[in-house]
Order: sequence, then C-alpha cells, then structure tokens
Amino acid sequence: MKKLLASLLMIIMAFVTFSGVGMAQGSSEDVVRDYSNKSNQYFAAKDYLQAAITLEELLAKEPDLNNEMVYKQLTHIYDDYLFDFEKALHVYEQYLSHFPSGIFSSEFQDRITYLKERRSEWPIMQRFRSIQLEDDHRSTQDKLEEVEAILSQHEDAELAPDMHIYLANKYFEAANYQEAREHVEQYMDYFGKASSSLSSEDQASALQLYADILVKQHRYSKAIWAVDQAIALNDSGEDFNYTLKKSDIIKQRNMLYAFVAALLYAFVVVISLISLRFWRHVHLHSHARQLVRPLQLLAVVTLGPMFTLIIKREPQTNIQFFCWLFGLSVVFLIVTKLFAPYFVKSGRVAYIAMSGLNMAAASFMAYYFTIYSGRQTRINALIEVYADPLTRLFLWLMWGSVIAVLIINASSSYVFSKKK
Repeated sequence: MKKLLASLLMIIMAFVTFSGVGMAQGSSEDVVRDYSNKSNQYFAAKDYLQAAITLEELLAKEPDLNNEMVYKQLTHIYDDYLFDFEKALHVYEQYLSHFPSGIFSSEFQDRITYLKERRSEWPIMQRFRSIQLEDDHRSTQDKLEEVEAILSQHEDAELAPDMHIYLANKYFEAANYQEAREHVEQYMDYFGKASSSLSSEDQASALQLYADILVKQHRYSKAIWAVDQAIALNDSGEDFNYTLKKSDIIKQRNMLYAFVAALLYAFVVVISLISLRFWRHVHLHSHARQLVRPLQLLAVVTLGPMFTLIIKREPQTNIQFFCWLFGLSVVFLIVTKLFAPYFVKSGRVAYIAMSGLNMAAASFMAYYFTIYSGRQTRINALIEVYADPLTRLFLWLMWGSVIAVLIINASSSYVFSKKK
C-alpha cells in the first residue's frame, strides 16, 4: 500500500512539474509574439527607434531567449534604418555568443568584419544610407546632388563604388544616360582591384546596367560585349535571362538598322525627285483631281481603325500608329504621283514596284515610331519587354490597314502610269 501511495505521489509531482514547464514555455512564446507584433507595428509606422526599443525590452526580459529572428529583426533595424552601427555591432556579437552556429552566424560575422573595417567611414555611410532609404520627401534631384557632393569629398573612400552605382541607377531612371554611363564606367574601374570587395554578382549587375545604358545610346555592339562579360561572370544559373537580353539587344540593333535604311531610302527618293526638277511636270489641277480618290481611300483605311481603337480604349501608341501611317502614306502617294512622268521608259512594272517600296517604307517607319519604340519598358535592368501585349483587334486592324494601303498605292500607281 505504501509503495502504491509513493508511486501515485511521484506521478502527481511529475505531472505538476511538466505542466509548469509547459505553461512557462507557452507564456514565453506569448511574450515573444506580443513584443514582436508591437515592434512590427512601430516598424510599419516608420517609427524605427521605438521598434528597436521594443525588441531590446524583449531581450532584457528574456535574456536566454532562443529565438534567432528577434536578433535578425533588431540588427536589420539598427543597421539598415537607424544606421546606429555601434549598436548593430553589439547585437551581432550578442547573437554570435548565443548562437555560435546559428542560421545567421556566417552572415553576421561578415557584417561585423565589414563594419569594423569601415569604422572610419561610418559618418559617410550614415549620410549616404539615409539618402538611399528614401523615407523623406526630397526630390530625386536634391538627393543626387547630395550624393555627388559626398562623393566629390570622399572619392577615395571604400564606399565610393556604392555611391557610383547608386548614381548610375538613379540617372538611368531619370533618362540622363550620359551621366549614368560615366558613373557606371567609374564603378567598373574597380573591377579586379585588390582593394575592391565587389563580388562577381555585383560586377555582373553593373554590366547589365551598362548594357541598358548603351542600348539607350544606340551603342549596340558595346552593349552586346557588356552582356557577354556578364555571362562570363555569372554563376547564379541565370544564363537564360542573359541570353534573352542579348537576343533583345540584337533585335533592337537590327530594327534600328532597318529604320535607318528606310529613312535613307525616303531621303534618296526625295533628293532624286528634286534633282529631276519635278515642278516642270506638275499641273496642279490635274494632279489634285487624280489624287482626291486615293487620298479619300487612305483616310478611310487608316483613320477608320484609329477611331475604332479610340472607342475601344486601346493604348495610345496603338492609336498613334494609324496617324503616322496616314501621314506617311499621303506623303509617299504624292511622291509616287510626281515620279510618274519619269517611268515612261522604264515601264509600268518598275513604277508599281517603286510605289510598293514607298508604302513598305512608310508602314515600317510608322510601326517603328510608335508600336516598337513606344511599347518597350525596362524591368530590373535585365531585359526589355513589351509593356502591353498587342490585342487581336489591333493586329487585325494594323495588318488590314497596311495591306489596304499597299493595294491602294499599287492601284493608284497603275492608274497614274496610264495618264498622259
């Protein structure tokens, strides 16, 4: 009987002990959750100091807290938002003493080394990082001027490459491509230097930006070279994205060459017409009468689709295509008519072929000016993609108008070639 009572007593004591431990653990988790939620609320309200104080209170209340994310959140606030690098160092080291083999131990050790090596540059880092944070309402131009001022005073600082690439990105976003190019080239000057801490990923990212800038300046060969260099440095398995970017640059180069060829063709046609002194063969009343019907048809097949797209609320670039197509088609139709007397000996086939080339050039230039150039947008400095897919309605109207314009011009040139 005594043994039975002793056993029951031990079971009861064990139950009470484990229940107490469980309640303590549950209570500790609740405390962590409450403090973390409170800190997150302060952080969302951009009261970073109070968010840090809340987490500090939690660590003071739970000195043996086995929660690595609390340390991660606190270092993030001190290092990236308050720029209190002394306190950030203290928390990094506090974490390593509690979790020598923790999830963030390697990352935090690297950060400790980085901050200690740059202790003399902390004031510069605080000024620059506060500008990067972009929590104030200063204009972009004011921020750029301040970073330029910091950089001019500390060109030899270890933080100089970071400021160069920041300025390059911001100038690129502001479409100031020459300034962006100068800064990214100065950033690239640090490649391969023994004192440089730039990783291959940093270098590849800069080369991507350099390629984007060169494309905007129509320096396609050098842009392709920059992408090839980025591919050589890439070790993150993103070869597909780099290859896609290179393919896109080649396409843009070819499209520009085609546009220049079309523009040169139009220039040669106009110069040839002037050199032939076309005005000697112009009979204003007769020419106007012959052009009325073709011009009316051109207006119907180009402006009709344009009004359809306006009603359907299509993107502005799609609508502008038909305006350009109408204007260029009218110009080339008049040019075709003025050439009619000079093709009497060459024959009707050559004349109609020239009229077809005229309208092909007009259609391509209209497409390049609007759809191709207007629909591209930059994403993450990596690839340029189309902002909006072309709708099926627009494609039908576009190709229908282009074909109709070619037919109208060919038919008109056939009629013009028969007129005396």
